Amino acid sequence: MQIGGGSLLDKAAALHHVVSICDGLVFVGNIAFQIMHAIGSPVPMKLVEHGAIEEALTLVECMKSKSRVVVLPKDFLCANNFDMEKLEMFSADGLLDGWQPVDLGPESLEEIALLLSKCQKILWIGQLKFGSLSAKAGGASKLGAMLDKLRRQNNLEIIVVGKMARRTVLGSDTTYDVIENASIVWEFLKGRNLPGLMALDRAYPFEIQWEGIYGDPTQPLVVDVGSGNGLFLFRMAKERKDLNFLGLEINGKLVHRCLDYISQSGIKNGYFIRTNATSTFRTIVSRYPGQLVLVSIQCPNPDFNKPEHRWRMVQRSLVEAIADLLALGGKVFLQSDIEAVAIRMKSEFVKYGRGKLVVMHELQDAPFHQEWLNENPFGVQSDWEQHVLDRGGKMYRLLLSKLDSIS
Repeated sequence: MQIGGGSLLDKAAALHHVVSICDGLVFVGNIAFQIMHAIGSPVPMKLVEHGAIEEALTLVECMKSKSRVVVLPKDFLCANNFDMEKLEMFSADGLLDGWQPVDLGPESLEEIALLLSKCQKILWIGQLKFGSLSAKAGGASKLGAMLDKLRRQNNLEIIVVGKMARRTVLGSDTTYDVIENASIVWEFLKGRNLPGLMALDRAYPFEIQWEGIYGDPTQPLVVDVGSGNGLFLFRMAKERKDLNFLGLEINGKLVHRCLDYISQSGIKNGYFIRTNATSTFRTIVSRYPGQLVLVSIQCPNPDFNKPEHRWRMVQRSLVEAIADLLALGGKVFLQSDIEAVAIRMKSEFVKYGRGKLVVMHELQDAPFHQEWLNENPFGVQSDWEQHVLDRGGKMYRLLLSKLDSIS
C-alpha cells in the first residue's frame, strides 16, 4: 500500500487497520515526515505535525510487531524558499533550512520500484504532497510512470484513491481502478459502518447449517449483537446448557478467535458469525429452527465525532427485525456505561418496536418504578461491564419484554 497526503492524526485509526491487512507500506508526502520523526531521523520541525508524535510512535511499534515492510523516502528534490525556480537534491537526513521538499528523489523512486515489483496488488491512497508547494520537476509523474511500467510488466492490480492521487497518474495510457472520494475510503478503513456499504449487505448470503453448529438446533436461541470477544456468551453458554447462543460481530479477527475457542473447548451450544447485524439480523435469525428468546446489545461504540451518532449500531431495521422475530415473552437486554447511548437505544426500541416491546421495570403494576436496572438480570457480566464496575463506573441497563398486547 502506498500512503500519501497530510495529517497523520486524522488517519491514525485507519493506518492501524491498514497495517493488519497489507504486507508492506510506502509512505510519501507529509505523512512520511511524521514516521521519520518517530524513528529518530532528523526532520526539520516545520515539517513535523504538532501533537502527532505519540500516534506516530504507536504506529511504528505496530508495524514492527507485525514485521511489515516499510519504505520511507531516502531523498527529495527541494525548492529554495526564496527562489522557487532553484532546485537541488537532498538526502532525507540532510534537509537544509531555506529549502522545501517538492518531490521524491531518484533513490526513493528506485527503492519504491524494487518493493512494488514484488507485489500483486497495490492500493495508492492520498496525494504526493509536500506542504503547500506544488511539484516542480515531475517527481509525481515519474512515480505514476513507474507504476504504469510495473503494471504492464507484472500485470499488477492498482487501485488509486483520491482525486489528487489520480492526478499523479494522469498522462499515462493505463486505465486504473479509481475511487475519487478518498475521505470515504479513510472512513471505511477506520471501521465505520458506512450506510452505502450497509445497503449492499441486506441479507446474509450463505446458508447456515444449524445441525452442524449446535448439538440441538431446536433449543431456544440467545443472540448477542456486537458480541466482541465473546466472553459474555461463553459464560452464559457454560451456565445454560438448555439454550443456544449466537454472537453477531463485524470484526473478523474477534470472530475468528471466538470460533477457535469453541473448537478447542468443545462447546456445543455457542457459535459466532462475522456480519453486520444491523442489516442481516432478520435473514440469519429467521432461518433458525427454534425460538428466539433473548437479544442483548451491550455497550455499542458511541461515536460522538459524527453528528447524531451517524454510525450507530441500533437502527430502525434492526429494532423492527428483533420485534418481529422475538418469541412472546422473549426479552431484549440493553446496557451501556454511557447514559446518552442507553437513552437513545431505549428510545429506538420504544419508537420502532411496533408496539410489541415494553420496558419491564416501567410496567404500571411493577412494585417499584425506576429508570435503570441496578443489577445485571443474568448475573453474567461482559468483559467491558466488568471493567467499568471495577473502576467504580455505572452501567445503565434496561430489560424489555415482548407482550401479546400492551394496554
